[in-house]
Amino acid sequence: MAATTGKVLWVDLTRGTWSEEAIPDSMYRNFLSGLGLASALLYREIPAGADPLGPDNVLGFVSGLLTGTGSLFTGRWMAVAKSPLTGTWGDSNCGGTLAPAIKQCGYDGIYFKGISPHPVYLYISPHGPELRDATALWGKDAIETEDALMQACAGKKRPAVACIGQAGENLSLISGIVNDRGRLAARSGLGAVMG
Repeated sequence: MAATTGKVLWVDLTRGTWSEEAIPDSMYRNFLSGLGLASALLYREIPAGADPLGPDNVLGFVSGLLTGTGSLFTGRWMAVAKSPLTGTWGDSNCGGTLAPAIKQCGYDGIYFKGISPHPVYLYISPHGPELRDATALWGKDAIETEDALMQACAGKKRPAVACIGQAGENLSLISGIVNDRGRLAARSGLGAVMG
């Protein structure tokens, strides 16, 4: 696994589509990866005055700058978006298995825009990304949701899951994003953006 993959994934929830964007070397030289690259992409994509809980906001999941370099203790990932809590930049970081999983999927970041007409989740397999129906998960707490997704997506490799519970679904401005059975990216109200 390398420190950068050279591309990010964009998921359009309104259309139910996805696309890959190649990131030029100049972007990495100027912004590095991780939070730096995320801030440049969100600045480019989120229009001024966008509603943090509206379709113009972008929610990103990025692995840390050193993930994939062989450095020890660098398994941090960040959720990034315009914060519904402050109305400005929002980021929250967390440990666990999601940071290397993002890189192992072949991306330096995964970004969501738009709003789906019904609950969905993103599943990335060796065959590529796929949006799947998550209606049956709506109303569960985050641990129940993670357990259900781990079972539904089980394969040769243990999946990494980032999810929300009822607080995020109900757009609570203090909700976070959970992975690894209770690790929480809890700042900025980004669980509400995910909801």
